[in-house]
Amino acid sequence: MVTTADDDNARANAPLAGLRVIEVATGVAGPYAGRLLAMLGATVVKVEPACGDPARRIPVDGGTQGGPSPLFVHLGAGKRSVSADAVAVPSALDWADVVLSDRVRSAFGPWEDTASVSDPPLLVSVTAWGIDADRPGEPADELLVQAASGLLAATEQDGALWRLPGRQSQYLAGAYAAAAALACADRHAHAEVTWVGAARSAAECQAAATLYACTSPRGDDPEEERRQAGFQTGTFPSGAFPCADGHVVPGTVRGKDWVLQCDLYGRKDLVADPRFSWANRWRNREELRAEIAGWYLARTRREIFDLALEAGWSAGMVLSARDVLTDRHLAERGFIGEVTGAARGPIATRPWRIDGRPGPDPLRLARPGEDDAWFDPARPRSRGFAGARTGSRVVELTWAWAGPFVGRFLASTGADVIRVEAGSHPDGWRTRFRLRDLGVSPGEGLEPDDITYDASAQFNSLNRGKRAVSVDLRAEAGRQVFRDLVDTADVLVVNMNHRVLADRGLDGFVAERVRRGLVHITMPALGAKGPDRAMAGFGMLTEAMGGFAARFGPPEAGARTSPTYYPDAVAGVHATVAVLAALAARAGGGPGSAIDLSQQETLWSQFGEDIVLAGQEHRDPARLGNAEPGAAGAGVLATADGHVAYVLADGGTGAGPAGSGGLVRWAAARPADEVCAALRAGGAHAQRVHSMRSLLRSGALAEERMLELVDHPVVGRRAYLGIPVTVDGEPLRAATPAPMFDQHTDEVLAEWLGYPPGQLADLREADAIGSVPPAAARLRGRPRTPGTDQGALFPQITGRE
Repeated sequence: MVTTADDDNARANAPLAGLRVIEVATGVAGPYAGRLLAMLGATVVKVEPACGDPARRIPVDGGTQGGPSPLFVHLGAGKRSVSADAVAVPSALDWADVVLSDRVRSAFGPWEDTASVSDPPLLVSVTAWGIDADRPGEPADELLVQAASGLLAATEQDGALWRLPGRQSQYLAGAYAAAAALACADRHAHAEVTWVGAARSAAECQAAATLYACTSPRGDDPEEERRQAGFQTGTFPSGAFPCADGHVVPGTVRGKDWVLQCDLYGRKDLVADPRFSWANRWRNREELRAEIAGWYLARTRREIFDLALEAGWSAGMVLSARDVLTDRHLAERGFIGEVTGAARGPIATRPWRIDGRPGPDPLRLARPGEDDAWFDPARPRSRGFAGARTGSRVVELTWAWAGPFVGRFLASTGADVIRVEAGSHPDGWRTRFRLRDLGVSPGEGLEPDDITYDASAQFNSLNRGKRAVSVDLRAEAGRQVFRDLVDTADVLVVNMNHRVLADRGLDGFVAERVRRGLVHITMPALGAKGPDRAMAGFGMLTEAMGGFAARFGPPEAGARTSPTYYPDAVAGVHATVAVLAALAARAGGGPGSAIDLSQQETLWSQFGEDIVLAGQEHRDPARLGNAEPGAAGAGVLATADGHVAYVLADGGTGAGPAGSGGLVRWAAARPADEVCAALRAGGAHAQRVHSMRSLLRSGALAEERMLELVDHPVVGRRAYLGIPVTVDGEPLRAATPAPMFDQHTDEVLAEWLGYPPGQLADLREADAIGSVPPAAARLRGRPRTPGTDQGALFPQITGRE
């Protein structure tokens, strides 16, 4: 039996030991923020109303489940439970560092009146539509939020829209709320996160291309967005392939993946087949599928995965919740633990290992009011808690989305973030462009056919607020520059494979710096430890390994992947939470930290109820398509000018199932606004499905404070998505544009390390610093025009007339 004393002992050396959180939020988003903080050692007190948190009764899929709900078990484990009538609010506010609330402003009460005490805690509000909305949102709003945010539109494949399974906008909002709490916990403030903003950020990859194109000099050119879609678009083989015992997802993002898989197929002839060249493979994908489908059907998931692992080819097994309970890799990493108390069975523990230590296990789920006698608000806080500090130094060895997101969030809190890259291995998301394809003047001394790696929508979106240095780690002199940078840094972020430091002889150095106070996070797809750690991972493969593909798409499909790269967004926010927690521990007198984060486990953490359900009921959750668990009806209807999502609560009469032929035909002949109005009149909740383009043009992005217009020295002024966190009404922003290749090398090495001009010249002469990708022009950029009024330039997207 786990006791409250055991809980306290388990937290004693955790990063957030001493942080006190009051959770008055119900549902999913606020409680998930509390669960993440509890994972990291915070004391989280859940204050429940007399009727209990509604999440105790929320269905996972409408099938058989015990009580309390598997969702509540996952969200509530590791917390204290105190009855609302047992707590004096003013004294509890004096006790707390953070209050998690899900109320809208019109319903604020004593818990939100944090200024009423002399040492106010941070208030973090997390609601569906914002604190000034009419209602805070309920878990069954998930489909509507995805429709309103632009995320549902981003899932489009072959004309069909499928909601992300589970309650992803709410989980992701909870993760952002945890990050906001840690970034601001040492000051009295009001941080706010919305589900709709979090969902929108989950589509940043597609949003970047759309917003970039819409604000380019050739915004009406339909090819503009396609050019910025990213190098992973249209790769094949990809998606879910049936195999002997389920599905696998082959990866073909890297150039070598195609050759490696053809070797395993025993079909080297396919490599030279012109039908299946890089340029033609997507167009001829069904022909290729017919050539290789038999190879998959003759083998199990594990056989295919192990062959790929040995060969160095990237591939993923589609895992269900029941698979997770016996997965060898997750078992060795200690991801699955046990819950005791008010529920029993398997549960996800935490998606990271800090300094090699396992998380607390077992975890206690408190019964309602079980900790009334324990809670003593008169006890003084054990220590002051330090939030993120302006001026922290961060070194990034990252690529793509998940890792760069960490640096961008830290930059928005005032950190000085330095990207380390080399011309020999540019970030694939930088993308190669000719200047003539950008619709901008090449500038003095440049030609239209010159090459740049500084104009990618995705890279320039994810790397705002940073500086970049070009350092070649293949050279010993370059490695010494890297050591010097890390030696003066507070944080090192790495999201490449688990051997990237060891292969360059840098792992021992970094470990020694951790002992001296460095916070180092590494975040490979499957983590840095465990038998499967060497498997390369990309968003689609993590969807397979992380529970997403098993539930996404139409109910009749066995598995499906999305075009969103959603796991990168999830991993990036969770990694930010872990880094901020480690920085807080260090600021409070603790040591440095080595954080091993698994992107697979972060995604499973947002499907944690599936794991509890599988353990309790010995079944996987059903594939629901666009249905909403617990709702009388839900779906997505095609209209004459778009799509409408609807959810029918019990008692409503305005809509039937989306498969109803009459309803489908009726909606198809009418505009979306008319369909929404009719559904609402009948008692349904309805929401037009918005795209990023429609949100931009309507001014909604600007109104919701999620639009940033940034001058970039190569491509000029473009629109980008902001971070969905505001503090005292102001959004977190990384104000400077993404860096050009080698833009800040001399500047940073002189400023951070004191290198004199002569030393910099010698390092450049030795090719240890200053390289750029092959054939790339050294762009000086176009001068920015500081002080230009963005609203005057782009009234249609800032909401001004």
